[in-house]
Amino acid sequence: MAPFFERQLQRLRTDLLRLGALVETTCQLSYGVLIEGNLTTIDLLLQREQEVDRQYHQLNQDAIEILTLHAPVANDLRFLASLLHLSRDLERIGDYAVEIATAAQHLFAYPATPAVLAEVKAMFERSLLLVSESLSAVADLDVELAAAIALHDDAVDADYSRIYSRLCSPLAEPELVEPRLLLLVVIRNLERMGDHATKIGERVCFIVNGYPH
Repeated sequence: MAPFFERQLQRLRTDLLRLGALVETTCQLSYGVLIEGNLTTIDLLLQREQEVDRQYHQLNQDAIEILTLHAPVANDLRFLASLLHLSRDLERIGDYAVEIATAAQHLFAYPATPAVLAEVKAMFERSLLLVSESLSAVADLDVELAAAIALHDDAVDADYSRIYSRLCSPLAEPELVEPRLLLLVVIRNLERMGDHATKIGERVCFIVNGYPH
């Protein structure tokens, strides 16, 4: 393999991990807004998300350029093809983090926080773990960890179903409906985070083995 091509691939791998680290930071900031009420970090979170978008577009442009110029085969082709999807998965996770923080900002405008927020906290922590595991799988091309992510996502899905049912139960006087609706937005975005983390795991399996499981 030409040294120049190998250096380009290594740069893409590094850029992908850098994007992943930025997305993980964005998720942690979102957690701080919702769970810790740290509304002062929303501007920083939005700045991080803008940088996520910039890196995402640059990474895709670079990958397409390498695909066009070098016509790679085998593992390198699978990596480059998967990278376009991996970067999109990461970018979407960053979007979900922003949507959660935005919902949290509106949630804290109400005088009382629904009791179910404690369960949402546990769901958020599980979702953060999934994102972290997916990034570790990418960094190490760890197919065992990548395959396990889908099983771990089952817990997030169970959280979603349980909390959704609680949020859709009858209101108690004088409870307002709006905080519940905002938390429905939050758990839907957390569930989607887990789905994309699972997709990242499947793409790692494809890069290494040629199939997604």
